[in-house]
Amino acid sequence: MAAVPATARKALPTVVCTLLVSAAAVWQRDAVLTGVHALAGADPRWLLVAALATLALWPTSVFMLRGSIPARPTTGQLFALQLAVPAIGLVPAASLLLRLRFLRRTGLSRTGAMASMGLMGFAALMVRVPLVVVAVLAAPSLMSRHGAQPPWHDLGARTSGTWHHFVGENPWRTALIMVAMLIAAGVVAAVAGLVLHRRVTAQGGWRRLPERLRHARSDAEFAWKSVATTAFRPRRAAALWICALLQPLLMVVALWAVLHAVGADLSLPDTFVVELVTVALAPLAPSPNGVATKEITIAAGLTAVAGLTAGVAVGAALGFRLLTFWCQIPLGLASFTYLNHRRAI
Repeated sequence: MAAVPATARKALPTVVCTLLVSAAAVWQRDAVLTGVHALAGADPRWLLVAALATLALWPTSVFMLRGSIPARPTTGQLFALQLAVPAIGLVPAASLLLRLRFLRRTGLSRTGAMASMGLMGFAALMVRVPLVVVAVLAAPSLMSRHGAQPPWHDLGARTSGTWHHFVGENPWRTALIMVAMLIAAGVVAAVAGLVLHRRVTAQGGWRRLPERLRHARSDAEFAWKSVATTAFRPRRAAALWICALLQPLLMVVALWAVLHAVGADLSLPDTFVVELVTVALAPLAPSPNGVATKEITIAAGLTAVAGLTAGVAVGAALGFRLLTFWCQIPLGLASFTYLNHRRAI
């Protein structure tokens, strides 16, 4: 019986995000209704193109994972794992634990599994960062062509005014804010120290800490040597890096097709700019697996950067996320059940 409340607590951030977005949808119900109507009347031919681009994402995820691990699990299990990750990711950190458990079942040590996952994340990061930089540099040109202004264009003036109102006008208020910040920092430091002390004590105490650190270092060196050997195998390296590049480009194609489906004639290079900029901004409002925040940032990016109307932007954001995320949840749950039945996780 204790497992149910624990699972509920882990899913609490997803529930909170869903409630906040539901409240925002009610507040902006006119734009949401316009977007739903635009999506309902979307061109099915363009939606088919978006669906094909989404389907092409699945094998790229499989080959990325295969290219980052020294083990040789079956392609079917890798495919099921990549389908299960988005669904299980609705619970914070669950997707990370799912991948880690799967890799441990393939015979990798805990350190080796984490190193393989780190290699996969490193490849994705190294490919996406230059693409995001290019998109950010191209965003001002796109905005000037559409006459759009970013929401942060007057951020400096608003920040200065807020600071002057809360701090500059009343020195006692300034002192109170500083004291509150110091108390909060002290509480955070005390809680972190208490958690660290309990963790070290539970694992044998502070006296055994140097020995555990030496073991961890030797395990990490062995794991990274194994991962480095895998990373420099030509076929696996090609699968890892080529698929890491294809993934964001396929996402751009999917969004571009959805935009055309709802009647927005945005070019492919302009869609590239909007999609990569919103990917960079989405982590600023974190949520489990990007629930709701990606919809909001994509809609905001399409209005603020591409100059689209709110209704069309909401329709495109909803269609894009339905294809690339929400429609895959039932398949992900079925894949999770399959992996659990095969004792692969």
